[in-house]
Amino acid sequence: MTDDQKRQFQIHLPGLLKVLAENLYSSQKVAIRELIQNAHDSCTRRAVEFKERDYKPRIDVRVDAPNRTIIIEDNGSGLTEDEIGDYLATIGRSYTRQLGENLSFLSPEQAEKLIGQFGLGFLSAFLVASEVTFITRSVKPDSPTLQWHSSGDVHYDLKPAPERAIGSRVELKIKPAAAFLLNRQVLAETAQQFADFLPIPVYMEGDTYPINAQTAPWEALDPTLAIQDYIQRVYNVEHPLAVIQLKDHLINLGHDEISIPMNGFVFVPQGSVVSIMEYGDMSIYIRRMFICNGHRDLLPSWARFVRGVIDCPQLQPTASREDIRQEDNFTFVQQALEQQLLEGLQAIAVNTPSVWRQIVQGHRNVIMGWATRDNDFFESVADIVTFRTTRGQMSLPDYLDLTGGTLYYVTREMGTRQEQLLGEGFGMPVIDASHFVDPVFLQRYADFRPNTHLVQLDNDANKLMRQTQDPSLRPILEFYRSKGVKAHTVTFKPEAIPAVLIFPKDAEFIKETREALDKGEVPGPFAGLVGSYLNNMPVDEASLNGTLHINIANPMIQQLAAMSDSANRDAVLWIIYQMARLLAGRMLDNPQVVNLFEDSAASLKTLLGE
Repeated sequence: MTDDQKRQFQIHLPGLLKVLAENLYSSQKVAIRELIQNAHDSCTRRAVEFKERDYKPRIDVRVDAPNRTIIIEDNGSGLTEDEIGDYLATIGRSYTRQLGENLSFLSPEQAEKLIGQFGLGFLSAFLVASEVTFITRSVKPDSPTLQWHSSGDVHYDLKPAPERAIGSRVELKIKPAAAFLLNRQVLAETAQQFADFLPIPVYMEGDTYPINAQTAPWEALDPTLAIQDYIQRVYNVEHPLAVIQLKDHLINLGHDEISIPMNGFVFVPQGSVVSIMEYGDMSIYIRRMFICNGHRDLLPSWARFVRGVIDCPQLQPTASREDIRQEDNFTFVQQALEQQLLEGLQAIAVNTPSVWRQIVQGHRNVIMGWATRDNDFFESVADIVTFRTTRGQMSLPDYLDLTGGTLYYVTREMGTRQEQLLGEGFGMPVIDASHFVDPVFLQRYADFRPNTHLVQLDNDANKLMRQTQDPSLRPILEFYRSKGVKAHTVTFKPEAIPAVLIFPKDAEFIKETREALDKGEVPGPFAGLVGSYLNNMPVDEASLNGTLHINIANPMIQQLAAMSDSANRDAVLWIIYQMARLLAGRMLDNPQVVNLFEDSAASLKTLLGE
């Protein structure tokens, strides 16, 4: 051996095919895609290079089930003997790629129509076939018909064949493991999925009409109707809430701009559920050829309430062409997609607010949940999302106009009626923030908006009351203390409410946890930790059962204060307490509810003189 001696790599084809089968491609169906793609590019090459008048490209797919054979045929440019050796039998060398590079300078539009890139596609035939026969005749003058045959080893046979029309025919002897492709319906659905948007018609043997639509829905004469039909057919969604069409987009790079060519659409389904039925996926096409479904990285992370389809030549497929590479172009396309989606949603909110309300109602928790994690998205939706309030659905700017800069909200759907009444008593609507993401969103809104204040009425209802001392109410307070009820005298609106029962923060959690500890329901290793945590909580024990706030502005309370001690007065006071317990709606299990009605019934009997 001499120094610096160069040697040539040796390729063990059976081993390479095994690697491709087991690692590069995830599905045997991709063999059909690659062969249809080759046929498409062959037809495109014939149309681009040779410019024949009246040329009508077509691709035919047939199944010969008794002979376990699938046939894919085209009337494209075909191959010469040299081209077979240079491209078909040379791994990694793509004629389509070279043709595209040549055309990119002279005819970029024509180059865009070509799909092939890597020179690996034909090898995928061996994923499903034990033998591959390729019969071809080149469009070049005086070209003979040739037959290429291989069983997947290091050798192939090449010989003259009976004359045929210009084009190529691939015959696949299907392996037992791929026998499912011999089902005509399966094969037709597979071919349609990959070739649906290709402009060249693809026919199944015996069919009058091509199996592919040939035109993407956004290129139809009526794109709106075509997209709606496509969404219904492919996604089984009859009435999407909104559809946003995609178009070419300029990305500002600071020092320069870059144009991102794209087509497609994004649509909003009827509804979603956080973590259970989130969407945020795209079907991806490159130059009309299907790449993959359910791609979840191209859309921004917050867009978990939309789905869509994109065709973008800037996206670069992986070698298997079942996914896309995440590099610079991917990032640019992602930015363009996000900007168009935000602009589309903002336009919907401004121009068709009724549609926006439907979107927010159907996907509210997903939208708001992601908005709390993404500053840009938050700024885009913060002023247009709506909240349920005691005066109906309202955006936060509209709400703040009414309250003078303060957000009053409650976090419990159950037990919030009294806080809502207190708020409305002072002329302020109350926001229902009962979903877990609502308080976080409101806090973020207050943080981002100067002079915006936040008041949680569940815990801060005292802010809507004025502490009042009135000696005439002392007998009433003494009555409640005799019953073990902590009570205060206050003034609040509406005056028609005689009393409300207010619980401290975490009261229900503390009581339920203590009960679990007493019953031994907390595992031993955690019981001590939980007990210590509860003991260290700053809790007023007497307040855990609630504090009764007696409204001295209420006419009935004033009348009771003027009464002397009597069984009737005490019965009314006890009914008022039970009403406050029921209005609070908290800390009541079923036996306590029964007890509440029994006590109220006993008081009513006293008033009836029974």
